[in-house]
Amino acid sequence: MGKWRTLVHNGVALPHPYQPKGLSITIRGEKIQLEPLQEEMAYAWALKKDTPYVKDPVFCKNFLSDFLKTFNGRFQDVSIDEIDFTEVYDYVERERRLKADPEYRKKLSAERKKLREELKARYGWAEMDGKRYEVANWMVEPPGIFMGRGAHPLRGRWKPRVYESDITLNLGEDAPIPPGNWGQIVHDHDSMWLARWNDKLTGKEKYVWLSDTADIKQKRDRMKYDKAMLLEKHVDAVRRKIMEGLSSQDPKMREIALACYLIDKLAMRVGDEKDPDEADTVGATTLRVEHVTLSKKKVEFDFLGKDSVRWQKQIDLTREPPQVYVVFKELIEGKKEGDQVFQNINSRHVNRFLGKIVKGLTAKVFRTYIATKVVKDFLAKIPREEVTSLEKALYYAKLANLKAAEALNHKRAPPKNWEASLQKKEERVRKLMEQVRNAASEKKRAKAEASLEKAMLNLDLALKVRDYNLSTSLRNYIDPRVFKAWGKVVGFDWRKIYTASLLRKFKWVEKAEVKKFSADFAMLKPVVAVGKS
Repeated sequence: MGKWRTLVHNGVALPHPYQPKGLSITIRGEKIQLEPLQEEMAYAWALKKDTPYVKDPVFCKNFLSDFLKTFNGRFQDVSIDEIDFTEVYDYVERERRLKADPEYRKKLSAERKKLREELKARYGWAEMDGKRYEVANWMVEPPGIFMGRGAHPLRGRWKPRVYESDITLNLGEDAPIPPGNWGQIVHDHDSMWLARWNDKLTGKEKYVWLSDTADIKQKRDRMKYDKAMLLEKHVDAVRRKIMEGLSSQDPKMREIALACYLIDKLAMRVGDEKDPDEADTVGATTLRVEHVTLSKKKVEFDFLGKDSVRWQKQIDLTREPPQVYVVFKELIEGKKEGDQVFQNINSRHVNRFLGKIVKGLTAKVFRTYIATKVVKDFLAKIPREEVTSLEKALYYAKLANLKAAEALNHKRAPPKNWEASLQKKEERVRKLMEQVRNAASEKKRAKAEASLEKAMLNLDLALKVRDYNLSTSLRNYIDPRVFKAWGKVVGFDWRKIYTASLLRKFKWVEKAEVKKFSADFAMLKPVVAVGKS
């Protein structure tokens, strides 16, 4: 990417300060008038009442630990059950009853919309190299209880408020500095971020970016997928070099080659390298001995990956070159559980090795390549005669998406309403089956059968995707040109797969040529469109 020349924006919007309500709690019979921060935390806790979170021991312990710190050591060995939040609970309940009134909700919604529009007009736009672009995440997250994803060890901790003094702005040298007590002003022409700050809870950097519709972001997005196409073209050469590295006389080269092998074989992250807006993760170069179980027949991996989601995979070593076992054994033998498997390398060594094979190739490209290839391979195996309707096309596209999510380990806890949603889908299938049986005419029967097909596909998908998040791979890893090429062959509008937001992100695909991808579906004869739902 080229450097920007000029950059002008108004900084970021910060949440309004908490408005104290004069609430109190009782700890071991002693009534405590809450200070503003204490009340803000108690109020956030009350909002979680009657949710599964307050039954989670880790969540409760973490919240209590941070909450009690605000009392300066006055209450050190108090349990959550010894704190009476009744006054705060009652206040929240009164608020809920008030918000249940349609007229009040309507008024509140209008006020919020007006305020958001005013803030967006000020903070939601930036000018780069003379062009006006929308800003993606111009509002700083408010303080609150950290929820996390998966079994995140920090769930329940208090996420502190971000102040202007915590924030660094990236601006052009000649740009006016927005009013405010900003921590720092920099002029980083190589970076695309507009503002950044350190998350006081997790220690990670948070960034504000231009929106996905910005030309410069669109070009970068396409380049990412083009790099994955380049890897596909040279993947055999890359794998040959990895195998050569595993047999190298240089022990450091053997480490690098094994890390690359894992990245390619298992879609494992590199480990110590991340995008600025990603969480830290365990990956190939940061594996510890405790994460690996090795035998002559297989090697198993078990650790918490990105967002503390459990990562469990294994390799059947009886089907792999013997060097894989030999190098693994060499790197693990004699080490303690907490020792690093790869002690002499990091992502820079891995990327330097890959870049010598294919210019510009890095470890991150593998996950994009793997997700895209998994989708292509799956869709290429679907017989054309199976894609008889828009619903069927969407069904197979989502199953392909699921295969990518499985390959990249994009697991999730099932949504809280999953069981209820499933029951509704099952009930709809039962009702439609009855309608088909009792249809008074062929026309009504055909209509009911079409609805039944759609309902059954939705039910099957719900069961299959229960434990996986499809949106991450769809947004960040699967080349959208694959769906466009497949859609052309089977008569399906690729846009139907994406939300309005993702269609804006992928607007570059509208004019993109997909001949290179169409070859993957050559065995499927092009047909007319499969119709509309």
